[in-house]
Amino acid sequence: MDNQKPNMTRGQYRKEHKPFYKKAPFIIILVVILIAIIAGIIYWSVGNAHKNNADNDNDRVENVQSNKNQNSSKKNSKSADSKSVKKGDQPSKKDKKSDRKKQDKKSDKTFNNPGSYKNLDYKTDDFEFKMSNDVKLVKDSNGDPALLIKYTYTNKTNKAQIAQKVQTKNMVLKQGDKVLTPTGGDGDYSSQVSSTNMNEVKPNTSFDGALLVKVNDANSDVNMYFMNIKTNKFLDTMQPFKLS
Repeated sequence: MDNQKPNMTRGQYRKEHKPFYKKAPFIIILVVILIAIIAGIIYWSVGNAHKNNADNDNDRVENVQSNKNQNSSKKNSKSADSKSVKKGDQPSKKDKKSDRKKQDKKSDKTFNNPGSYKNLDYKTDDFEFKMSNDVKLVKDSNGDPALLIKYTYTNKTNKAQIAQKVQTKNMVLKQGDKVLTPTGGDGDYSSQVSSTNMNEVKPNTSFDGALLVKVNDANSDVNMYFMNIKTNKFLDTMQPFKLS
């Protein structure tokens, strides 16, 4: 029995009764599926190959690791350097012990004469001040009363010294309880006072100098005290100067 419809051509009939696998929609779907499968295979292959290459690229991995190690070592090096600098800035226990030994050695210096005074003569192992009998009450550059004491200074050390600095450090003049301060000279003795304050005296040489101090009362006695250069304490003896 022929089921062909009366109004259908033979070509139309064949087209309508094609097997499903020959129909266009099926073929299109099949092609799309195949393309998707192929694309998936290609993507997987490329990804897997990239992963294998990354795992097998020893140079790249080592370089990255090396950079990290270098950065880490640089940080550690900077940290170590910083610590060593900070540590070096402070004296070590050994240095402190050495400094203490030097100080102890200095304080333990042997003195034959750390300080003595007799008959206007102040002597130590480092220097000597021989006071003159020519002690005068004069006027300073401001017209105020001042005491002028001339002396001969002898430098017994191995370094040049300024007589005025040695005198100021080791000799004190007082009127009552007040320490008398140096003042500027006037007249014929001003140059001698100035040279005493400025000129250096070479080792084992002597210098004729003078000191000038302002007095608070022209009628009160002035007392001169002398230092023990080892103990930095005053000697038991002192020299009084009567102004009236």
